[in-house]
Amino acid sequence: GMVPTIPAARQLVNHRHILINANMVDIPSYNCKIGDIITIKNRGKNQLSLLSDTISTQKAGIPNHLAFDSVDFRGSVNRTIDREGIDLKINELLVVEYYSRQV
Repeated sequence: GMVPTIPAARQLVNHRHILINANMVDIPSYNCKIGDIITIKNRGKNQLSLLSDTISTQKAGIPNHLAFDSVDFRGSVNRTIDREGIDLKINELLVVEYYSRQV
């Protein structure tokens, strides 16, 4: 919801610009829980640079499992995501077959 692409979001996390429940997070694969509040660490430069990205991203739509408050510039997790909410084409059978061979 705050940036247009997954790599851009990962970069923000790696550069320690993201806070979850007021705690700094530097692991892009961090699993958020329902009710977690996601904010940006340095509101000055980061907020201005992300504002244009956020506006363009919001035009594309915020996923149903997230909420975004553009006034406070923070997001929250409303519910867990389901399969239909993921925009990636994944053949689950291939994943199961791959990991079955690893055992």
